[in-house]
Amino acid sequence: MKSRNLMILVAIVVLLGAYILLFERHRPTTDEARRDADKVFQTLETDDVVGVVVAGPEGPVRLEKVGDDWQLREPIVYPADSATVSSTLSSLAGLDADRRLSASEADAAEYGLDAPEVEVTLTLDDNSEVSFAVGDEMPLGSKRPIRINGADEIAIVPGWFMSDLEREVDDWRSREVTAVRADQVASIDIEAGEDAIRAVRIGDEWRLLSPMEDLGDRDHLEALVTDLSALRIEEFLDGEVDPAALGLDAPEYSVMVVRSDGGEPLRLELGATREGAGGTEVACRRGDGDYFWAQDRVRTRLSKAPVLWRSKKVADIDSRAVVGLRLAAGDASVELEKVDYQWRFAGDGTEADQPRVSDRLTALTKLEATDYDLMAPMTAELGRAVVVLQSDEEDGEPEEITFTFFAPLSEGGRAMVRVSGRETVMGVDPAAVRPIFSDFDDLRSAAENTDDPAAE
Repeated sequence: MKSRNLMILVAIVVLLGAYILLFERHRPTTDEARRDADKVFQTLETDDVVGVVVAGPEGPVRLEKVGDDWQLREPIVYPADSATVSSTLSSLAGLDADRRLSASEADAAEYGLDAPEVEVTLTLDDNSEVSFAVGDEMPLGSKRPIRINGADEIAIVPGWFMSDLEREVDDWRSREVTAVRADQVASIDIEAGEDAIRAVRIGDEWRLLSPMEDLGDRDHLEALVTDLSALRIEEFLDGEVDPAALGLDAPEYSVMVVRSDGGEPLRLELGATREGAGGTEVACRRGDGDYFWAQDRVRTRLSKAPVLWRSKKVADIDSRAVVGLRLAAGDASVELEKVDYQWRFAGDGTEADQPRVSDRLTALTKLEATDYDLMAPMTAELGRAVVVLQSDEEDGEPEEITFTFFAPLSEGGRAMVRVSGRETVMGVDPAAVRPIFSDFDDLRSAAENTDDPAAE
């Protein structure tokens, strides 16, 4: 009998524990319930809001959520600053009532709610609406009376939220010139006077198509995209605008950025400059006629001579993707392959000296051109290097990049190099080439060299 009673008690304890775990722990605490009761908008979730109308003395401002972004619809059609809208909604959702007055306790007219200073309507994603009116500022403590959905009750709240609602139209507008990352760019076209630069992105590589076909300077091109994305509008120019007065009848620079995702291309022209409060500003025209003054963050980069948009690196290689290396100089040669992240000699599989292999690979990947478009080499070959890259595709064939080096034309001159994928013959520092083709036996591991009688 005692055993049976014990089992019943255990069952009750288990059921009680399960109830607490599943239900009671999700209920708000007394403090949480008190805080929720103080909320003016107790059920408002900012993510549910898809429309905002703020009607004030200057007329209504209407905003609409499109996808993840906000758009101004009235009094102008323009991209809105999504962060500003989200901040405003968060301010409203977090608004607490200091006290609440019933209809018998307060006359709406005495609080300015018969002709409210501001009226706000929030449209939710289920097509319902939350509206409220804001009355006159109260004499003490900058409090504001609020009436929700025309109810009789009046809530008295701190007045700090009014700074979110009393914004000028321009303060609701997005000041971004463009929002695009380098990996979202398909091509860039630049016109600078008579110079024209065109570059396309293929995977992680940039290729110049104009003024010459060659490997593009990835760092410089991606930095340009970053600078464009960081541009901020300082002053909007609405109404009638004279392009000539802004230097935009003959822009100093024109930029076209085509997105790889098919989104709207960015067309930006840069004209005259002026000194603003935060530094130099440049007059801009975006698209067909969107004029503004913006921070001058890109003109210096755009002023780079066309030839300097070419990659300084002899080859743009990610060393992490290298799985094979072949080196040959005169009668000597060596072939290495990476197996389980370790460099080994192809054929016999013996382990190579890892740091020394890495040093030679680094020397190759960091080689920079000092000259371009040299005459076809007429000197002896110094050496040949083949870098094998792992394919981006699971079953794809490895890619090989071949470097062929030639001796300088004269004492103290530059060595020359041809690289597969680049049509040009480049000049390089001979001192940077020599370590790549020095004694290949040096690549064998220290343990193997110790066992070699010739090493003793």
